Amino acid sequence: MTGCPPKRVRVLIAAPLPRVFTYEWCLGESPVFGQRVIVPWGNRLRVAMVHSVVDEFESPEEFELKSVQACLDDGVLLRGDWQQLIEFAADYYHYPLGLIALECLPKALRVLNAKGAEPVMVAKSREYALAARAKRDELTESNNPKVSKPVAPPEFRLNSEQKSALETLAESKGFCCFLLYGVTGSGKTEVYLHAIAEKVAAGHQVLVLLPEINLTPAAQKLYEERLKPFKVVVLHSNLAELTRTKAWYLAALGVADVVIATRLGVLTPLPRLGFVVVDEEHDPSYKQQEGMKYNARDLAVVLAKQRNVPVVLGSATPSLETWQKAELGQYKRLSLTTRAVTGASLPQVDLINTANFKPKEGLSEPVMQALKSTFEAGKQSIVFLNRRGYAPQMMCEACGWVAGCKHCSTHMVWHKREKALRCHHCGAGQRVPAHCPDCGNQDLTGFGRGTQRLEEVLALLMPDTRVLRIDADSTRNKGQVEALLEQAHSGEADVLVGTQMIAKGHDFANVELVVALNVDASLFSHSYKAPERLFAQLMQVAGRAGRRASEGGHHARMMVQTRYPDHPLFASLKAHDYPSFAAHELQGRLEARMPPFSYQAMIRADHKNLGNCLEFLKMAKNLGEDLAREEGVVFICDPVPLTIVRVAEVERAQMLVESESRPALHRFLNAWLLALWEVKTSTRWFVEIDPAEL
Repeated sequence: MTGCPPKRVRVLIAAPLPRVFTYEWCLGESPVFGQRVIVPWGNRLRVAMVHSVVDEFESPEEFELKSVQACLDDGVLLRGDWQQLIEFAADYYHYPLGLIALECLPKALRVLNAKGAEPVMVAKSREYALAARAKRDELTESNNPKVSKPVAPPEFRLNSEQKSALETLAESKGFCCFLLYGVTGSGKTEVYLHAIAEKVAAGHQVLVLLPEINLTPAAQKLYEERLKPFKVVVLHSNLAELTRTKAWYLAALGVADVVIATRLGVLTPLPRLGFVVVDEEHDPSYKQQEGMKYNARDLAVVLAKQRNVPVVLGSATPSLETWQKAELGQYKRLSLTTRAVTGASLPQVDLINTANFKPKEGLSEPVMQALKSTFEAGKQSIVFLNRRGYAPQMMCEACGWVAGCKHCSTHMVWHKREKALRCHHCGAGQRVPAHCPDCGNQDLTGFGRGTQRLEEVLALLMPDTRVLRIDADSTRNKGQVEALLEQAHSGEADVLVGTQMIAKGHDFANVELVVALNVDASLFSHSYKAPERLFAQLMQVAGRAGRRASEGGHHARMMVQTRYPDHPLFASLKAHDYPSFAAHELQGRLEARMPPFSYQAMIRADHKNLGNCLEFLKMAKNLGEDLAREEGVVFICDPVPLTIVRVAEVERAQMLVESESRPALHRFLNAWLLALWEVKTSTRWFVEIDPAEL
């Protein structure tokens, strides 16, 4: 430390408290927002972030302050625009700013090693990125022609709709939110690539958000090939920590031209940002379910508006919130109504009424015949079942015993190949019992079907075919996703069995048939969003078929097994008519005053005893009723247990708050949550804005 007069600074710490913390500063250079520092916290040292300098005229603290121990960087990467975004997120999602500021950094930047110092990989990553920037600046200064324009395959030609969309994007100045609404296979990615090429050639960075990690390898390969020699990096939570830290520095230092990321990428500092793309914008994976429950799609729009740059939301099945904004003219809609490949067509959709064609082992006779004829024609099929494992339940038919999770109020899923029962909520597992624990019966059976059982059945019924299963179990180990997808693309599999992992983003050239099973449960779900999600899943998986011109009289087909073929959802599906589905659903939402025609927040309580959860929520409701009456348009519902009450030994309840006015809802929440923070309770609680589930 130097002998300079001490200052007082406010710092952000990753603690579940909605406040900043004051420390003495005597480290020479004046502190600035975003500097990472080491501070004493309790009986240990922690990484914190400078928030602001305390004005010298403010009253002193009533107790002796601890001192900032060391400064880890100059804060230049985390200032200005990034500060504006995380402060918006903290305000909108009512979440502690310190948790957001620290937790959106790579882990290596927010922890200390055993010696209380920064991990070595941070310095290595920073040096690597700085060296990359220096090398790049050499290229720029020498006017190397390789960095003036990305390379793009000259043989690819845009159709008239793609050209029109691209021209509109090129003409946009400043912030504008576009909805690129295109049927599956219409070439949305090609529009992205051409628009991105123009932006990086002009010196801008581009952020491309994808909903799932398994989509990033193919995207990275494509973007690197098409945008040479510009720098493309990937950011997601499954990267090795050193790899992620290097990529983060490349993005934050402005070295990376294109950043392909899952939802966490929206909170990455990007100094040269000029364009944002959110692909498959409807996907629920953009909603974070732990910590700050933010929607990365919504924050991407906020980011673009703050930085005054265009943003494109792309989807064949837009979220109803996005579609409504396009209908109202708040977003500008760009439409791609036909498939990009000449001769390719959308699949014919056939509904198989299971009342007339009883499934055997989950598969009806028309479906089996279609699978066999597709195989004989040398084409591939996809069988979509959004339920992994062998069977959702294991039971004893003698006494009715069902294998339940000891830690959750749900059933264990039978994974036959691993000879195990697993809970898909808490992760607990156990060996399959040799006999019924209640009556001793050794004849235990599986009830229902998962992808493992379907794989087994198809292998028995079609022994000459090569069946490939792609789900979270078959891709558990590193590199398995890429290996299985390569098998699918290379034609080493005849039938692909899988969950939603194969429903979107993949361009399978030889798939002519898609079969969807077990879809009826979503038609009558308690969740008002279930029909929207089902329609999106079915449209997306249907879009994997017929992506090339048909040959030999064979045409792409989708077959859906259902007991309710007259349901309005299926009429829109058969016609590939998203607008009619959206109009029907939005009318229902309007009549029920549900989003996007109202605004919601959910407060959830967790405790080992459900009674404590309900007691806390009742107290919270009483505390908020006067505040709600002051706003006049805020309504607090009664607390209820969650559908699955207990998960990992913790019982859960929730309470919905609704309003037809977003400002009124947030004014209420500001006052209400401030009061709740003062309540001493053993019940863990948190609030979710725009809840994904009710």
